[in-house]
Amino acid sequence: MSRQPAQGTPVPGAMDFQRQTLKTPGAVSSLCWSGDALVDPVGGLVRYHLDGATFDPHVRYSYRFDRSVMSPDGRYSVLYESLGTTGLLLDGTEVVRQLTRDFYHADTHDYPVALHTLPSGRTLLAHCPESYCVLELEDAATGERLTKRDNLPTDIFHSRLQFSPDGRHLASAGWIWHPVDAASVFDVPRALEAPASLDSAALMDGVENGLFLTSVAFGAKDTLVFARIEESRDDATFFLGTYSLTERKVLAEVTLEEPAGPLMVVDAEHVVDFFEHPKLVSRSTGRVVQRWEDLDTGRALGSMRGHLPTPPPLALDPAHRRFAVGTASGIEVVTLAAQ
Repeated sequence: MSRQPAQGTPVPGAMDFQRQTLKTPGAVSSLCWSGDALVDPVGGLVRYHLDGATFDPHVRYSYRFDRSVMSPDGRYSVLYESLGTTGLLLDGTEVVRQLTRDFYHADTHDYPVALHTLPSGRTLLAHCPESYCVLELEDAATGERLTKRDNLPTDIFHSRLQFSPDGRHLASAGWIWHPVDAASVFDVPRALEAPASLDSAALMDGVENGLFLTSVAFGAKDTLVFARIEESRDDATFFLGTYSLTERKVLAEVTLEEPAGPLMVVDAEHVVDFFEHPKLVSRSTGRVVQRWEDLDTGRALGSMRGHLPTPPPLALDPAHRRFAVGTASGIEVVTLAAQ
């Protein structure tokens, strides 16, 4: 692994980083972090270690899956068609069961699915198996529905689900009619005790009720970092903010100098934005301080991307300040140095 300078002339606030190329037989189909290895579940759970070693279990799943998520303990994974209705839950290489989601506008926004392993060893599966607006938590191993209820849900298209690192919260960054982007965050222990809390009409207090948030990512402690858009007839302005889940209010917000898509929180001073290519962005100024223009990470701003080309595989590991991008011939891994 060799350290490489940032492309172009970085402004103050840029960070040292290491960049590594992992050669693969062809383009990977999906990417998930599992310890210090990158796994391609869609491509047959091939494992690419950062030391160059490769393990191929020689299994293949014959369907047009194009994305995947993996549980933190590496046991379970879900293969899915990101703009389709079909998913597949695996325990290792073994099929546990098929998954599905509502067909309604499924071809417009990312399949909502996430996995989290509790300290007890139970793995939670979050998805929308029956209706686009009904979020469910299940026991991954048994399929037991843990959030059964019969109340009316909020009319929101859930998408891009993610658990907080400690599993306390579950975020959804989807959309509602007309359409506009919308994000919501749920308390997981409360949802397991009172499933109706998953259908609250109040999306997020203190930040436009979650409306116009194009992307969210969990930060330190109880914070959520978000990208927000304000559109006028002639222009659009993007903002980067920090929201306290405990205080239910915005702690800080700055104007971004460029549009922002998917986010990864690096530290209190930086996030990486993955709209078009990875960019290191200052959380205090909204300025891009570093970029990797040779890495294509797609043109999706929010969850509605049915009109866009499928983005390359992308795997984020905020705990270790690194991300990986699939290319035509390998995997590019960028690790940001601690300040």
